[in-house]
Amino acid sequence: MELSWLNTFITAAEEGNFRKTAERLHLAQSTVTLHIQNLEDELETQLFDRVGRSVQLNPTGLGFLEYAKTIMETYNGSVEYVARRLQGYQETIKISVSTLVATTYLPRWIREFRKVSPETEFTIEVTDSRSVVASVINQECDIGIGRIPAVQEQLESIELYNDPIVLVGPHGVGVRNEREVSTNDIFRENLLFTNNHPIYWDDLLFQLRRHVSNVRTMKVNKVHVSIEWIKEGMGISFLPLTTVKDQIEKGNIDLIPFPYFSLPSAHTYLLTRKNQNQTINSFIELISRKEINDTTGV
Repeated sequence: MELSWLNTFITAAEEGNFRKTAERLHLAQSTVTLHIQNLEDELETQLFDRVGRSVQLNPTGLGFLEYAKTIMETYNGSVEYVARRLQGYQETIKISVSTLVATTYLPRWIREFRKVSPETEFTIEVTDSRSVVASVINQECDIGIGRIPAVQEQLESIELYNDPIVLVGPHGVGVRNEREVSTNDIFRENLLFTNNHPIYWDDLLFQLRRHVSNVRTMKVNKVHVSIEWIKEGMGISFLPLTTVKDQIEKGNIDLIPFPYFSLPSAHTYLLTRKNQNQTINSFIELISRKEINDTTGV
């Protein structure tokens, strides 16, 4: 049984048509037909039912499809492993990370670690903070970095840094006819984008409504979407400073004075299972250093 037969079989199962399979694999249609015939002869059974110009898996073919995919995934994984070794990579650190951290601190951490450990490879899964916790618990990654701490006994939870929360709005939101607009009026005239962070919103909104009446809100659960909508003049929001610092410096959005109460901080946590290897521990030690997490440098 040849791997090319399996690859053709999997593609044909997805396309449901030998002509489309041939186009996708850049093969002659006769070659596709020959691969399927060879595979069926090898297995001594048909895998497809022919319906006009289309084909569909029969029950045997449907069951065999999962085995074929497993074989191809194992083969591709083995080839990638050898390629990594030839490139000098000795170990891989799998990281599940929230979008906020992936777009601010993570590039700096990886760049610094590769200076001392160039033979270490990284694989990165960017997701939300709740999924980060689940990924570490399910042992799908070596390290999770997000905004939610873990309380499970088998995990270590290390606080990496605090990120001040600030109120921001579109450029010029605080000025009208060359006069300053009060913070209360800014809330009255603009939608407040909420729920773009997994932790602080419930308490913040509760306190805000004690000071500002008739706050109009809209749930937007992605920080980058909130930022883009703020730039377009669609509303305001409370966001971690590191996520908006660049846009503030470019003049795309403005900091809004907030006089009512002290705003919270967004905490970022590193989550990992206990008793990791030395390479992972070295990376954890590096990104836990205070000087590398100085928010003024982000």
